[in-house]
Amino acid sequence: MRKLNVAYLRVSTEAQTEKYGLDVQKQKILDHCEKKGVVIDKWYIDGGYSGSKLDRPKIQELLDDAEKGLIGTVFIYKLDRMSRDVIDTLNLFYKVLPKYGVKVVSMTEDLRTEKPMDRVMLTMNAAMNQYEREVIRMRMSAGMLERVKKGLWMGGGRIPWGYYYDRNDGILHVDEEQAKMVRNAYKLYLEGYSCDKIATMLGFRGERIVTQILKRKSNIGLIEYKGNVYQGKHEPIVDEKLFWDVQDAINKRKSNSHISNNHLLTGLCYCGYCGSKMRYQKWGRSGHRLVCYSHYKSGKPYMRKVDSCISKPERADFLENEIEDAFKKFAIHVDETENECLDQSIILERTIKSEHERLKKMYTLYISCMSDDLLELIKEKEESIKKLQKQLEENKREKGCDVEKIEEIKQMADIWDSLTVKEKNRILKECVEKIIIKGSDIEVRFVTF
Repeated sequence: MRKLNVAYLRVSTEAQTEKYGLDVQKQKILDHCEKKGVVIDKWYIDGGYSGSKLDRPKIQELLDDAEKGLIGTVFIYKLDRMSRDVIDTLNLFYKVLPKYGVKVVSMTEDLRTEKPMDRVMLTMNAAMNQYEREVIRMRMSAGMLERVKKGLWMGGGRIPWGYYYDRNDGILHVDEEQAKMVRNAYKLYLEGYSCDKIATMLGFRGERIVTQILKRKSNIGLIEYKGNVYQGKHEPIVDEKLFWDVQDAINKRKSNSHISNNHLLTGLCYCGYCGSKMRYQKWGRSGHRLVCYSHYKSGKPYMRKVDSCISKPERADFLENEIEDAFKKFAIHVDETENECLDQSIILERTIKSEHERLKKMYTLYISCMSDDLLELIKEKEESIKKLQKQLEENKREKGCDVEKIEEIKQMADIWDSLTVKEKNRILKECVEKIIIKGSDIEVRFVTF
């Protein structure tokens, strides 16, 4: 069976700086293959993905096909299109791809590995790619900081409820329909309603969203970024007195809560057998274990889902270690999520800008010829741009990421070992929906930011 000649393309935020998008990469590969008399049998394209990790859909599909023995040669524009991580790059070229007999041809580099000097050059190239990625991230972070100092929104991620973002002026603008819901949420909370009840009454998707809305300082005209607060240029949705009255009410309810935060996993664990919550129980002289509430016949009957449960108590220290490891991995993942969210929005923004340029040219042409056919094309182009803009808004609001929260999680992960148990519990409650325990099986359901 003839092995396939395939090509891999990738574009991300960095592409805006490096000036090689998908079209450029594809054309360079096609020109090279035409000269060599090679036909590309299959294209693998990852649009809007960072090169820092290999958990991209098309690179994984490529590796799966390689493992099946389908691929002979992979054509790429540049080494960093496959990976910008040193370890991943060296693993691909020295272990994974040679194992499956796959050759990689780059349009811009010599990727031979036969001689010691070839391997040295490949390693140096991989290291430089990782260095460039880290420099770009630093520049992006610095750019965001400059924006917020000027009172402008960061420009990516999830737009706060009650606002829409205008990329032309960089300012949040009030969405009156949503803003009304936000104001009502504040008023209802002061009237004594829980966040869960408010979510149901106003149509929000869960109490966590209501909690986030109530705490967002963007609602009083401020922008939070990396633990600092800056005066924004956007119009406040609620007045400061209402906002701080709600914060006082939130703190008061916390202080009056009967739930103890002296344990890492308090309020997070659920039984995988019956669905009841699990509570800490003293065990031995200094230890604790987590026990399903369904085992308790007295006290808090509303916490029990069934009259009896087959679950057994689980050692708390073991579970806590597992969850701490899971959180640290999650913190690394949300870092990538932030980049990917920004990447997807940037690609859509670039597409919209390009379409606007085409539309301008069509307008100019129409003025000179007044063609009905051209007018019809103009209307189609206008409709296409509207759809792209709607897609961009949906991406930022529904599929985007809470940049502020992600930055906080990344910071907390860096100083995790120095935090108190109460502080760790608070962070976990921000990013974990629930922890389901079923014997030795532990499922951690993280929140999507």
